[in-house]
Amino acid sequence: MDSVEPVATATIIPTLLAPERAERQPPRFAPDRPTLTAAIATLALGGAERIVLDWAAHCAARYRVRLIVLRKTAAEWPVPPDIAVTRIDEANSLSHLTAIGAEITASGNPSILCHLLKSGERKALALGGAWPIPVLHNAAAGWIEEAETLAAAPYVITVSRAAQKELRASGLRTPCAVVHHLPRTPVPRADARMQWRARWALPPDACVIGMIGAVKPQKDYPSALRLLATLATHRDAYLVIVGGPIGRDGMLAWSALLTLAQYLRVDTRVRLPGFVVHATDCLPAFDVLLNTSRYEGLSIATLEALAAGLPVVASAVGGQGEIAAPGLTLLAPDAASVAWLHAIQHALDHPPHAPAWRGFPSHRLWTLFHLVRKVDLQPGVLFVTANLNAGGAQRSLCNLAHALSGTLRFEIAVCGESSSDYFYGRLERAGVAVFRSAATRDCFDHAEALVHHVMTQRFATLCFWNVDAKIKLLLAKALSPAGVKLMDVSPGGYAFEEMRALGEFQQWIAFDEREYHAQLHTLVLKYRGDAPAGARGKVQTIPNGVPLPARAPVDHTSGHAAPRVVVSGRIAPSKFVLEIIAAMRVLWQRHPRVELHLLGRAEPRHAAYGREVLAAIGGELGSRVFAHGAVFDAPEQLSQYTVSLILGEHQGSPNAVLEALAAGVPVVANDSGGTREMVINGRTGILLRTMDAAEIAAALARVIGDPAYAQRLSRAGRRHVETHHSMRQMSASYRTLFESSWRNLPC
Repeated sequence: MDSVEPVATATIIPTLLAPERAERQPPRFAPDRPTLTAAIATLALGGAERIVLDWAAHCAARYRVRLIVLRKTAAEWPVPPDIAVTRIDEANSLSHLTAIGAEITASGNPSILCHLLKSGERKALALGGAWPIPVLHNAAAGWIEEAETLAAAPYVITVSRAAQKELRASGLRTPCAVVHHLPRTPVPRADARMQWRARWALPPDACVIGMIGAVKPQKDYPSALRLLATLATHRDAYLVIVGGPIGRDGMLAWSALLTLAQYLRVDTRVRLPGFVVHATDCLPAFDVLLNTSRYEGLSIATLEALAAGLPVVASAVGGQGEIAAPGLTLLAPDAASVAWLHAIQHALDHPPHAPAWRGFPSHRLWTLFHLVRKVDLQPGVLFVTANLNAGGAQRSLCNLAHALSGTLRFEIAVCGESSSDYFYGRLERAGVAVFRSAATRDCFDHAEALVHHVMTQRFATLCFWNVDAKIKLLLAKALSPAGVKLMDVSPGGYAFEEMRALGEFQQWIAFDEREYHAQLHTLVLKYRGDAPAGARGKVQTIPNGVPLPARAPVDHTSGHAAPRVVVSGRIAPSKFVLEIIAAMRVLWQRHPRVELHLLGRAEPRHAAYGREVLAAIGGELGSRVFAHGAVFDAPEQLSQYTVSLILGEHQGSPNAVLEALAAGVPVVANDSGGTREMVINGRTGILLRTMDAAEIAAALARVIGDPAYAQRLSRAGRRHVETHHSMRQMSASYRTLFESSWRNLPC
C-alpha cells in the first residue's frame, strides 16, 4: 500500500474543527414583496375581523398587504398603517369585485383569502381570474351559507378542526385546511390592572370575571349573569362584558341582558363598557375569562386570554380546547351551574404559572396559504436538503444530481448554512442549479421561500432529502391544495422519531404526522425497514448507490508499511469517535504500529465534542493518529487504507460504508439501520454486536492480522456494490419514480 503523508500536528486542530462560516454560499432568496390580498365582508368589531387585521399588521413589514372590504359598518376596527384598503362600491359590488379580481390576478398572485364572503361575491372575484379561498370562522351553526356553495372553491380554510369535521360530515369533498390563529399578546403596562379597574369603577381587590365578544344570542350572556348572581353571594364578584350589540338580534340581546341583570339584582355588579378597540389591553383587569358560547369556531378571546396567562373557563364547543394550554377549563354548555361555579372558583384559586404559545408566529400560516396559487405544474423536481456539508447524505444527493443531470429538470434547495463550498462548486460545474431558501434558521422563512419558489418555477414534485421535520410539515400542509407531489427520502427510523417528537408543534399548526403521511405521494426508504402506519402503502425502497472509484482496489496480501484504520465521517457524538479512540488504545497493545486516520471534522454545533476528541487523542497526535479534516474526495482516497471503521447511533444507509466497499476496503461497522444489508457479516465485512472497545479492537485485529481474509472481504464487498448499489441503479430508480408521478400532467 502506498504511504500516506501524515498531517502535521500543528494543523490538527483547524482540520478537526470546522470553521464557523462557509467560505462561499450561493445567493439567498430575496423576496420581491409579493402582494397578499384578503377580502372581508366588514371590519365590524368581531373576532374574524381581528384575526384578519392581526395577520395584516404582522405581514406588512415583509409583504405588500391589501384588504378588500365589502361593506361599511357604524363601528369598525382601526386599520394598521401600511395596509392598503379598497372599499367596494356597494351599488355595483359584484362588477367591482370582478374588476378587482382581474387587477389582483394581473399583479402575479391571484390568491385571495375570503373571510365571511358569500358565494356570489367569491364568484365575482373568480370571474376576474382570481383564486378566492373561503375561510370559515365559526361552527356550522354560525355559517353564513350552506356547505354546498363551497364545492366550487379550490380549497377551504377553517379556524378549527371541529369546523373541518363538520364540513366533511356535510359531504363536502373539497380539500380543507385548518389554521389555528394563536395571537401574540402584548406585554401590558405595570399599572394596567388598576387603571382599567379604576376606569370601570371596580374595587381594587374584587374578583372580576371578564367576557369579550359582541352581545348576541350565540354568546349566551344570560347564563353568565346567573352564575354571577350565585357567586356574588359569597365572593365580592363582578362581571365585565367587553363588547356591544351588532344588528337587530344584538340589540334585542342587549336589552334582555339589562333586564335580566336588574331582575337578578346584580346590575350594580355588571359593567358593560361596550366595544374596546384593543380588548387585549384590558385583560390584566380580569381574574378569569368566562366564555359561555353555544357554538364557536375557535374563540379569539379565549386564545388571547390564555396567551396572556389568564385562566379561562369556557364551553366545550367547536374548536375550544383543540390547542392545549395551562389554565383552560372546558365544560358542556348545558352542564349544571354548580359545575360552572366550581370551575370558576378553581380557576381563581389556581391561575396558570405561565402564558401559552408566547411568540408562536401562527400568522405565518395564513401567509403560506396566500403564497399558494393555482398554477399549471410542469415536470420537474425540487430537492430540499438541510445543507451541503461534508456528510454522506449530501454526497449521495450530489452523486444523484450528477447522474440525473441532463435527463430531467430539477434543482436543489438548501435550507441552512453549509460549512464548505465544495459541493456547491461541484454542482455548479455540473450545471445543477442550487436555490438558497432563506438567510435565517426560521422554519417559516424557509417554508415561505420554498412555497414561493415552487409556485413560480411550477415544480410538480418536491423531494425531501434530510430536512428539518418542521419544514416538511409546513410545506406538506401549505402545498396540499396546489397538487404538488411530495416525496420523502427517509434517512432511517430516527427521522420518524424526530417527526413524532414535534407533537406540540403539530398541534399548533393543526397538521400532524398522520396527515403528513397521508399527503405524501411516496416515502422512499433506503433499506428494507418498517415505516409509519400511515405511510406503509406508499413505500418504495431505493438503496443508495455510489460511483466506483477510478483507482483500483488495493491488494491486501501485498504487504504494507503500517496498517491504517480509517474513520470517514463528521466528528460528532452520534459517530462514537471517543469509543473508537478507546478501542484503538486496546488495539495498540497488540498492534502498536497501526495508524488511525480521521477523515472528517466537527461542525460548529459539535465543537465542544471535537475538543473532547482532541483531548482523548492526547500524545498520539501526529504519531499514530492523523486528522485530515473534511476530505471531499474520500472515495478516491479510501483504497490507501487497510480497514474502514464506521460506527453510528442511528444509521440509515451510510454512504461511507458503500464507498469503502466500492474501494475494496474491508468494513467493520455496528449493526444499525441498513448497514446489515451492505455489510454481510463475514462476507463483505464484520458487524459488531456491541460498542465495547474490546470487541471493536478484536474485529480490527481480525482484518489487520489476516491479509488473505481482508482480501476476500475486499473482493466480495466490491462485487456487492456493483450488483446492488451501483449509481446507475440508484439514478434509474429515482428517474422512474419521478417520471411516473408526472403521467397525468398536461404535456
